[in-house]
Amino acid sequence: MMATGVLRAILERWPSASVDVIVRAGHEALPLPKRGRIIPFDRGTISAGGFGASLRAAGYDRFYVLPPSFSSAWMAWRSGVPERVGHGGHLRGPLLRPALAPRAPARSVHLAREFLDLIDPALEIDCYPPRLDLPGDWAAGHLAGICRELPERFVAIAPGAVYGPAKAWPAERYRELARGLRDRAGVPVVVLGTREEHALGEQVRAGEGGILNWCGTTDLPALVAVLSRAALLVSNDSGSMHVMAALGRPQVAIFGSTSPVWTGPLNARASVVSLGLPCAPCFARTCRLGHTDCLRGVTAGRVLEQALARLSGNPSASGLNASPGRAGVHTAPGQR
Repeated sequence: MMATGVLRAILERWPSASVDVIVRAGHEALPLPKRGRIIPFDRGTISAGGFGASLRAAGYDRFYVLPPSFSSAWMAWRSGVPERVGHGGHLRGPLLRPALAPRAPARSVHLAREFLDLIDPALEIDCYPPRLDLPGDWAAGHLAGICRELPERFVAIAPGAVYGPAKAWPAERYRELARGLRDRAGVPVVVLGTREEHALGEQVRAGEGGILNWCGTTDLPALVAVLSRAALLVSNDSGSMHVMAALGRPQVAIFGSTSPVWTGPLNARASVVSLGLPCAPCFARTCRLGHTDCLRGVTAGRVLEQALARLSGNPSASGLNASPGRAGVHTAPGQR
């Protein structure tokens, strides 16, 4: 999702070039910007180097290396593509041609900005934010395969965080939030997540009416389709958050160990809730201090306030000032 802006920039800058996109396996059904193929890469069946070597015969001229990992640079080097454009660091420099210096210290500017810098630092991020444009019948086609009927109007919540518990707002807070949304907004709440998060969905639902546990019932395209119909999404800093931001739909994102400066939703219809504690962002998967106060300090009432404001279409009612393409960040009084 975060790369959709830079993909559009590439397509505009080289209007006659074929542009293939390498994605993690499972993402190939998404309508990503391209002028060529979407090529899935399954890390479970082939190494990054082996996959890169398989690209040699395609005769590419340029390889943009977006992820900051060593393995992605190794993939590019093994492909034999003459130009391998990416940011240096993490021992990647010798594998790239050229290896570019980042404009700022790591994680201090938005990741979408870092991607655009590989094309041209003068490109404005407001012109190329992450966006996912769904063809007219795309969502309906993927919703048709869902065995459950989608409510006409609903709020979605995604309580999971694959990265680790330091990004996950507590389940009991999500449960309190779901009840508040159901009772105050008068709409059903659909809990979304992976098959492995079904038990988490049950914790949030807790047998309550009007709260539906759909964890494990959607593949990625169906998840995108469901989110495209949701009146609002409340989530952690997660894949679902990035999808909703790319769709440009109302959302509230809760940040703990990670930074909204680096990966926050570039979406004028988004609110970000972050306490801004001195120990955050630490970018750890689990809390090194053992308390996760950056998340536990966020009350369900505060998130519910932001959610109801977004549902009403009046974010200023919650004290937020969100500029176009940017998320309003709501912090606790006295904290940054």
